Amino acid sequence: MRLQGAKRVVKHSQINRGHLERLRGVLLTACVGFAPFVLPTSAEAQAGRNYTFAITSQPLSSALVRYSSITGIDVAFDGRLPSNLRTTGLNGNLAAEDGLSRLLAGTGLTYRFTTATTVLLVNPKASAANAPADGSTVLQTINVVGEQARGPVQGFVATQSATGTKTDTSLKNTPQAINVVTRDQMAAQGSATLTQAFRYTPGVISQYGDDSRYDWFTIRGFRPGRYLDGLRLPFGSRGYAQPRVEPFSLERAEVLKGPSSVLYGQGEPGGLINMVSKRPSTTAKNQVELQLGTDSRVQTAFDVGGAVTADDTILYRVVGVGRLTDTQYDFVEEKKAYIAPSLSFKPDDATSFTLYGSYQHIDSPGGGGAPALPANGTLYTGVYPELPRGAFPGEPGYDHYKSDQVSLGYEFEHEFDETWTVRQNLRFSYIDTDSQRVQPACIFSCSSTGFDRYAWAFPESARSVTLDNQAVAHFSTGDVSHTALFGLDYSYESSRFEESSLSPIFAPFNGQNPVYGATAITRPAVNTRIDQQRSQVGLYAQDQVEWDHFVFSLGGRYDWANTDTRTRIRSGGSDVSVNQRDGQFTWRTGLVYNFDNGISPYLGYSTSFNPASGTDRNKKAFDPTTGEQFEVGVKYQPEGSNSFVTLSAYHLTQDNVLTPETEPGFTSYRIQTGQVTMRGLELEGKAEINDSLSVLASYAYTDSEITEDSANKGKRFAFVPSHQASVWLDYTLQTSTAWDGLSLGGGARYIGQTYGDNANKFDIPAYTVFDAAVRYDFGKANPKLEGLKASINVSNLFDKKYVSTCIAATGCYWGEGRSVYATLKYSW
Repeated sequence: MRLQGAKRVVKHSQINRGHLERLRGVLLTACVGFAPFVLPTSAEAQAGRNYTFAITSQPLSSALVRYSSITGIDVAFDGRLPSNLRTTGLNGNLAAEDGLSRLLAGTGLTYRFTTATTVLLVNPKASAANAPADGSTVLQTINVVGEQARGPVQGFVATQSATGTKTDTSLKNTPQAINVVTRDQMAAQGSATLTQAFRYTPGVISQYGDDSRYDWFTIRGFRPGRYLDGLRLPFGSRGYAQPRVEPFSLERAEVLKGPSSVLYGQGEPGGLINMVSKRPSTTAKNQVELQLGTDSRVQTAFDVGGAVTADDTILYRVVGVGRLTDTQYDFVEEKKAYIAPSLSFKPDDATSFTLYGSYQHIDSPGGGGAPALPANGTLYTGVYPELPRGAFPGEPGYDHYKSDQVSLGYEFEHEFDETWTVRQNLRFSYIDTDSQRVQPACIFSCSSTGFDRYAWAFPESARSVTLDNQAVAHFSTGDVSHTALFGLDYSYESSRFEESSLSPIFAPFNGQNPVYGATAITRPAVNTRIDQQRSQVGLYAQDQVEWDHFVFSLGGRYDWANTDTRTRIRSGGSDVSVNQRDGQFTWRTGLVYNFDNGISPYLGYSTSFNPASGTDRNKKAFDPTTGEQFEVGVKYQPEGSNSFVTLSAYHLTQDNVLTPETEPGFTSYRIQTGQVTMRGLELEGKAEINDSLSVLASYAYTDSEITEDSANKGKRFAFVPSHQASVWLDYTLQTSTAWDGLSLGGGARYIGQTYGDNANKFDIPAYTVFDAAVRYDFGKANPKLEGLKASINVSNLFDKKYVSTCIAATGCYWGEGRSVYATLKYSW
């Protein structure tokens, strides 16, 4: 059976001992209780070679994982292992066999090498009790588990991903930079939002401070496409109909850097974010948690699942979150409820069908997001008094945000034979948002102690259907192996955006000493309505070719993209419809060479397109913007070490960018004469140095330039720092005392100077913030408390006050202040 990262289960009844000889190079994992573990495969061990071991006292299962990663020896189990086996540890420079003998000392297990790189562990008692009369060996069900490209990752270091190729491909064989944030990393760093999950990822910049409504990002300077389980999420015509993804529901979150239209269709050239949801599994643990924190935060969450039938053909999982919290901003609160059930049917090893759904409700008095504030008092404090971090320029009782989002879909996969596998994924999504806010304005005055305001409302809703059909073929032509992908996808989204008139409030407002309720405020009438329908059909093909140490990939795609937009403006009495029909071919190619020492240099080229809505002054619809990227780099995955390093350099351009008309009398129109260029260097390293210490580090240098523009040529692109860096250290104490189980984590994040607009008028200073974490695993100190864990996470440890961005004279936002979350969780 072919193994390519995805889980495969091989069931045996009676297998002759001679058959075990054929298991060389295959990873075998036993069912220890209900939590199988992973033993990674590697190259052949050298006879007589000594290895340096530093394995502390721990459960035998995790110790064997470490042993296998050091020696490259695969481990199989004969019979059923006793539960709760532990080892006293292993230290020193020893041969593989001597090391294994010491590791198993006191466990009651024996072993024998069936090949130079495969060892069979035997439980003598179980073997004697179950030995059949004909001399064959009865093996328990064996779970063969590699890292699942669409599933969970143990620890911080991922090596597989399906985002970059839509196939189960190792990261080192993908000729583009991909960053993966695992579930364990989110938990260790206390990531309460998707924005926080990417804080330590190079080239990804979040905007607008703490926001309960949306996750705003740029990747390599551009707004990313957002995908969940490989399917596009709704966006709306103005971007307010974006679903908020709950990080507790995710196994991993991934960033694919650079143009990605060859597999995903229309999108900006900076890249995309793909999030991978929790799905039913026989290996997932049940979990409940309670979280308390600053700003009166109370959150409960659960993740439960398992088998419905005794033969594991039907599995279920339910994930839920409930949260009540204030925020660092006065009068801004959040009330949230989330539930996501899923059910999987697996009638045989070749077929799986998963039905899933989710519902989320957010109710946020105060408007949900960080309040927009005047630059005078935030960005500029030399003359104007500095506004407090909690400053609220809105109106309590009027400012409000509500959203309801629903999704329903399925994932189907069938493996016909060793060559062909087909998949079909479909999801229906609906989101309805309603926002109303009072915001600052600079009409007559614009200081922190006196500015004007206006009332505003801007609800948006969207419905979408996305469908992706894939056929994957694995075959060989001589010494060359192929992974061919053929696909046809379809997406449709219908959205409605309504924007009220702006209702001025002329009474001056003092942000330092606010007085609310002085003016009666009602919701203004709708002035602008935009109804938009977008559809896309894409036909794509890709081949990944492996020969010797080379991996070559080539893919192409053609898209038919339609956008119909009707804009009605009540005040002007206008009703304008624009129907755009775009067709575009995009492609990608790349080459990787894998050295035996784990170093894999690569180079790649990719293109993208994105429809540009609107018309020029002659009522001609705009052509799509296009992007292309050249990228070179090196990926390093050292043998026998759980680590992964990516260094990439890229040159990225976007053409057909919309810029303002300069001809007198037509300055309200736009033309397609713009170009943006990004040149950069990015480094990310994740390493589990040993059983105690893990390190995450990243750096990004970006040279952004508006190379063609009617007004801003030569300026830097908004929101793009020249330098960005971060580091996180995670240390777990390894003792035989009550301190065993204590973990400490800490990190620093640096964001360099940025501009809040393309005119480079608003200069945002650089800032550095620090984070910290303390965790305790009660089960390591007392086996009776197995599964009980506590943690404290602190973001912005020293409460650094900084401006996150400033897009206009009354559009500045304070960054997140210090937050402290204490979490108690129990798993079983």
